[in-house]
Amino acid sequence: MSENGKLSNGDTDVSLDLGHPRDPNGNASDRSIGVVAKSSAGFNTLLAATFVVFLGYGTVLPILPLFLDRVLAVTIPGDVSLHTGLLTGVYTLALFGFAPLWGSLSDRLGRRPVLLWGLAGFALAMLGFSLTRNLPLAYGVRALAGAFAAAVIPVALAQAAECDDATRRARRFAWLSAASTLGFLSGPMLSGWLASIPMVMPQSEMLLGGPVAWPFVVTAGLAGAVWLLLYHHVREQSAHRPPADEPAGEPASPRAIGGFLTLTLLAMLGLGAFEVGLSLQARQSIGLDPFRVGLLFTECSLVMLAVQLLWSAYPPKRLSPGHLIGGAFLLMAGGILGLPYASGFWEAFVVVGLLGAGSGLLIPLLAYQVSLASGPAQGAALGKQTALASLGQAVGSAGAGMLFVGSALGTYWGLAVVLFVTAIVTFVVHYHPRVIALVKHAPRQD
Repeated sequence: MSENGKLSNGDTDVSLDLGHPRDPNGNASDRSIGVVAKSSAGFNTLLAATFVVFLGYGTVLPILPLFLDRVLAVTIPGDVSLHTGLLTGVYTLALFGFAPLWGSLSDRLGRRPVLLWGLAGFALAMLGFSLTRNLPLAYGVRALAGAFAAAVIPVALAQAAECDDATRRARRFAWLSAASTLGFLSGPMLSGWLASIPMVMPQSEMLLGGPVAWPFVVTAGLAGAVWLLLYHHVREQSAHRPPADEPAGEPASPRAIGGFLTLTLLAMLGLGAFEVGLSLQARQSIGLDPFRVGLLFTECSLVMLAVQLLWSAYPPKRLSPGHLIGGAFLLMAGGILGLPYASGFWEAFVVVGLLGAGSGLLIPLLAYQVSLASGPAQGAALGKQTALASLGQAVGSAGAGMLFVGSALGTYWGLAVVLFVTAIVTFVVHYHPRVIALVKHAPRQD
């Protein structure tokens, strides 16, 4: 980072400020490149698309074991647990593999067609899962759902990024992160209500395999409705290419992108490990019942949502991204380190709040920084970030499940140290060039 608050990459400087960029004449710039920037309905449609994709993921998680048992006739408890985990992993793996491909494709063909294909495929895959009656087909359909969801998440961010105003872009990213958090939080509640549908609509037992299939049907219907909104409100036909007489956008900064992608991987690794660790610690060590464990997970989502909405309403201008990223990693480290020492519900409540605040700030902030550093290749860079976020969360969850069994305390400490060192490195990278500059210009004592 150079003295003027930019990440230096040799030939390219990537601004990390949240202020308003200016045109060559010194006037504040508020030009909008993408169609979404010209219509509030267009951006609201992006929010709805992001919401419904994460709603589908959250809806499936609590109902999947019941679906395996009642519809797919997997009755052995060990097999139900195994296939629940594997079906979730297949979805995440597809998200990891296809997000960079869809992102790059949107840079070449435009955001609108990729979003339309993604939502259509996601809706059909969710509907197809409700009709599935054998296990191999269930794996194939879940993989398709993840592959098409991978077209929505990064491309919605790339479309929202097509705006010259940095503050507006930051707010959009925070709103999209809030939409994803709200969708994930609403999913289990929706599936729980739909699973009780026979009490409201007894004839539903005759439809699509019974009430356990209804969450997939409803999610597919919502995705179809959002597809119609997207078709009518987002009119962009191709990726933006500036006219010959218009200056090209800022070039990409590979070093900066790589740094922020690494931070994304570490942040999601910590979040995934914390989620599994919280579930194990709360039940085995603290002795909380499932209801209170659910409250802790709900608290985590609500704190993340609150932080993201606060950031969208009041983007910080005095604190640099280096301060915010480092501070957020410190909050995550404190939450993870405090978890093994929590002896009751309220102690766990505090450390969950710390983790939720840190991760809730990091998710939109890192996406925003990747967007700033990626130049015209928004889709490709944000697709890679989506892929690494999925990979980090999956590895963190799996690693925590295996390591906590043997050495719970050591695993907590090891992960906390990694996040703490990441925070320190972030602060050092932010201040190191400035310290060198001060030393160089300091008066010598003869």
